[in-house]
Amino acid sequence: MTLVPASLDRRTILKTGSIFGLALVGGSTLLTGCSAPAATSTAAAVIKPKSGGTLRAALTGEPDSLDPATSSIYTGAQVYDGIFSKLIEIDSAGKFVGDLAKSWKADDDKTWTFTLVENAVFHNGEPFTATDVKYTFDRILDPKTASAYAGLFTPIDSVEVKNPTTVVFHLKTVFGPFLTNLANNGEIVNKTAIETGDPLRGPVGTGPFQMVEWVQGDHIALKKAPKYHHAGLPYLDAITFKFLLVDQSRIDALSSGELDWADAVPLQQVTALKKDPRFTYVTSPVAGIPDFLAMNTKKAPFDKLEVRQAVAWALDRKAIQTVAYLGTGEVGVCEVPSGSPWFDSQNPYSSSPDVAKAKALLAKAGYPNGLSVEYLGLPQYPELLKTGQVVREQLKAIGIDLQIKQVDVSVWFDAFSKGDYQITSAYQERTVDPDNFYSLVIRSGGPINTTGYSNPAVDDLIDKAAAMTDETARKALYAKIRAIVGEEAPLIFVHYETINYLMTKKISGSAVNSSLSLNLENVGFIA
Repeated sequence: MTLVPASLDRRTILKTGSIFGLALVGGSTLLTGCSAPAATSTAAAVIKPKSGGTLRAALTGEPDSLDPATSSIYTGAQVYDGIFSKLIEIDSAGKFVGDLAKSWKADDDKTWTFTLVENAVFHNGEPFTATDVKYTFDRILDPKTASAYAGLFTPIDSVEVKNPTTVVFHLKTVFGPFLTNLANNGEIVNKTAIETGDPLRGPVGTGPFQMVEWVQGDHIALKKAPKYHHAGLPYLDAITFKFLLVDQSRIDALSSGELDWADAVPLQQVTALKKDPRFTYVTSPVAGIPDFLAMNTKKAPFDKLEVRQAVAWALDRKAIQTVAYLGTGEVGVCEVPSGSPWFDSQNPYSSSPDVAKAKALLAKAGYPNGLSVEYLGLPQYPELLKTGQVVREQLKAIGIDLQIKQVDVSVWFDAFSKGDYQITSAYQERTVDPDNFYSLVIRSGGPINTTGYSNPAVDDLIDKAAAMTDETARKALYAKIRAIVGEEAPLIFVHYETINYLMTKKISGSAVNSSLSLNLENVGFIA
């Protein structure tokens, strides 16, 4: 995903434990592979669901599309993750497990062979084969596709079809995040469906659910796929995703029985609802979304380093957490939370707010009497809008008049993706490995580098870190990357938002994992 406003409510992509080493997964030995960081969820004991029923679920917004190669809003991923399958997945313990792949191994540092399941079928009736894997990644890497995730797979040199059930990835270089990226953004598509159908609104995959309808502005309906390759799954007959803002209305709908499951809780009610005996509350302290202020380095006044640094020195991030997020989550420091093995506590602005330093930087930039800037705010997402309001009050102290322009999410996304803005709030979902953030958001020309930031030295460090499998060496390089990016401040991390789900007591099987996939094939009714 992509990138969206600091969360389309913002559930709109680490775990503790070893990242690299040997692990037995899906019957195969992972050679020099990395396991993703492990997400721990708080929830009631899981009771095996019964078969049948329609889940009525609330999402925080409407998807932009359901094409996994091009969708840039997390609500799209929440839906299409149930329609498509990947070669491998990350489970709730942070381990890689097979989905369309039965086993996999690294033949050498740059060659990965996957043995595929033989019983997977696309929803249009075509059997899944190695040819579909090759088509999927060739399409992602084709510039004509304009995939937001191409940057995650550029180390792929070629995908070789050995036979219908064996596919080989040949890499240009050693690539540490390879398995993580497959598990995060490797949904396998069908050539016939893509080239003869509507991939944006009529997705065809091999997942547990298949598309029924999309009623604009209201809901998306899915039904159980009749030939899903995992025996006994899914439990549900159907899912209806309703598009509902995160406010009291969704809690009322859960209370009255109009909804069964919701992807977010109004923050002011988290404390009470997690203890409410009517509901099951699920969260994880180490799986969520890094929120940041994005500044357009290609437009005045944020084309000047000193102005960006002045904003950083003016911020009280603890106040942002307290006011905008009502104390939930944690103060943002980097792209991962403090529980991640990739976490780095360094912060060049740790002593902020420093009003005197910020004012001096503005004067150095040529703004001794202050200036006025425009912040794009999203009224549909209260934490985003509140963040802007808190920042506005903090910047007044250094002479910056932050004018908040409230716009619809479609207007926001168009402006943000085209670089037609000055300052706004944003986030990057599904950041399991630091490369998921830096290759996409920070690297020069990255597919979602919307700040226009460019530093060849940082690009080189990003590339070097990705081309390693040694955890200690990679962490050292990411520390250098964070130090430079923090100093040059094209964006400022302000908050790390943890994910929460709320459901009625008759629902079981829902869990938060590090890839933020909903895994609704495991969810069902117990009463």
